[in-house]
Order: sequence, then structure tokens, then C-alpha cells
Amino acid sequence: MCCWSVGLVQREIEAAGLSTISLSMIPEVTASAGAPRIAAIEHPFGVTLGRPGDAAGQLAVLRAALHAMEGMAEPGGVVHLPFEWTSSEKLALGPPRHRRWRLHPDDLHR
Repeated sequence: MCCWSVGLVQREIEAAGLSTISLSMIPEVTASAGAPRIAAIEHPFGVTLGRPGDAAGQLAVLRAALHAMEGMAEPGGVVHLPFEWTSSEKLALGPPRHRRWRLHPDDLHR
């Protein structure tokens, strides 16, 4: 989901009485979509929770986001989580891979 969609979904969930928090690499955009609570994280796109295969690191990010939510009694908060990737680590990931969807002509008539 993109940061716009998450913000819109969060607003609906919050309207039902449940608190939410969004992990975002671009918190300004997520906030502009009206996300009630944001945990900003300096991770590359596609690896929001952390390095592939690093279950302990991913759990630490998740716990930090939930802990941040506990400290935000009211909507509107942004907390910057203390996780970063070095420039060389980001470069080692290579460019993001995007799935390319191909529409089959038969799908136009469904």
C-alpha cells in the first residue's frame, strides 16, 4: 500500500475507535493524507521493517512503532524511529524491483 492509501485506511479505523500507527519513509506525505499517527523510519523503500532475513531487527522496528503509538494519546503525532541504513547498505540493495502487470486482451471484456 502507498502512504496515501494507508493514511485513508487509518482514518477509517480510528473513526471506529481503534488506534493506529503507520510506518512511513516519507512522513510528510503520509501526514498530508491525514494519517492519525506516524512512525517515521529512515529505511529504503521496499524494506520498511528492515533487512531481509533479519527477524530480530524487524521485530525491533515493530516494537518501536507500537511503543511510539502508546506514547501518542491523541492523533496527529509523528515520532522518528532510531533506525537508519548507511548509504553503502542502501546501494547494496540495488534499485527497487517493481512488478510489471501485463493486461491480457481477454481481461478487457471481464
